[in-house]
Amino acid sequence: MFAFIKKLFAGQGEQRINDDPFARRESLPSAVDVAPPRQSPPAVLQRDEIIDARTRIAGFRLSARLPGAGMLADPAATLESLQTAGVATLAERRLTLIPLTAGDWHARNYRPLIGPNTVFLLQLPAGDDDPAAWRAAATAIHAAGARIALPGQAIDDARGLIADVADLLLVDFAGYALAGFEKALRALHAAHPGLQLIAENVARWPEHRYCMAHGVAYCIGPFTTAQDEEQAPGEIAQSRLVLIEMLNLLRRDADLVDVTEVAKRDPGVVVKVVAMANSPMLGRAQTVASIDQAIMVLGREQLYRWLSIGMFRAGAATPRDELLLEMALARGRFLELLGQDKHDKHECDELFLVGLLSLLDCLLGVPMAAVLERIHLAPAMKAVLLDSSGPLGRYLLLAIAVEKGHAENVARLAGQLGYTLEAVEATALEAIGWAEEAVRLSA
Repeated sequence: MFAFIKKLFAGQGEQRINDDPFARRESLPSAVDVAPPRQSPPAVLQRDEIIDARTRIAGFRLSARLPGAGMLADPAATLESLQTAGVATLAERRLTLIPLTAGDWHARNYRPLIGPNTVFLLQLPAGDDDPAAWRAAATAIHAAGARIALPGQAIDDARGLIADVADLLLVDFAGYALAGFEKALRALHAAHPGLQLIAENVARWPEHRYCMAHGVAYCIGPFTTAQDEEQAPGEIAQSRLVLIEMLNLLRRDADLVDVTEVAKRDPGVVVKVVAMANSPMLGRAQTVASIDQAIMVLGREQLYRWLSIGMFRAGAATPRDELLLEMALARGRFLELLGQDKHDKHECDELFLVGLLSLLDCLLGVPMAAVLERIHLAPAMKAVLLDSSGPLGRYLLLAIAVEKGHAENVARLAGQLGYTLEAVEATALEAIGWAEEAVRLSA
């Protein structure tokens, strides 16, 4: 946390995202001006999080989808979407898993997508495909500096493709009974000890832990935003309630005296806020000794930034909380950026908070209705968080549709709100990068 504080107050210009990850500038960069002109019909880039054993976002599986039954875009539109998204830059930091066929590789130039962590999910050759052309594509992919993943069908393929070309292998968790899954893993580990395994279609957090315990490197599936049924239900930690209420007071521009009174309810919050105010980066000659003075010294902006992250790290935080933090920050930032051209700053702040709070039920392991009973929010905010209704409800639905890659819903909701698909995609890309940077700087 103090590395983050140092970055916030150092005033250095090295950070790539809004000068610091929680800057609340008067004029944010316009989402509609970010995307370059397209040569192909606009597509929605589906980003499936790839989660590692430490419950971090290790990367994304990327596929472009066109509105209309969510069908996959043609290779030309897919390639353009990936280039527009800056996949090679993403692959400098995170795994990027890109499906393609050998024919796609031969027909188009995918080399600009390659970074240190680019992996091409190479479709197996069909029975009438030229095996030599397929192997030539695999050889060229490796020579270009990318790795190759194969789909799970390669396990039963008699052509020895796993041993010949695969660096990673996708295994369909939902396609096996547990005994069969364990048997398949044992055989794969024995036959291909250097092969990294990715379990896909993982639906629950216990399934993720099960896969990790059996030597799987990564998991993909809807479990990331599911509640963990093995998380013991209980009271929401007092420190989290205090942080949420402080955040809400700041959003309403309440008097800092009122914010201070709420902070005093939890000694842990008091200690952290006072420590922040005494950071050497503030250059204060005198030590701040009280919470009242600390909040006055920090002011609204620095306090707002810390509360946003601290809410997810308070109490008995788990590695899963870090994942939810990044996803919530990305969702909130997406809503805030998207709303800037149609809403005032106060409404954009509300959109940010909606995104941030929308994963609280997953974080705390209790229904959203129970969460909202313990915190004070305006009725309109509660309506959005409970059932996505009210003036801001469509924004939250759009954010969720973008995250899940539901192209038809994205197109419909974007149209209803008056945004182009290009603007939505550009905003999502910026929000994801911003959230990644915010979490990294606050570690």
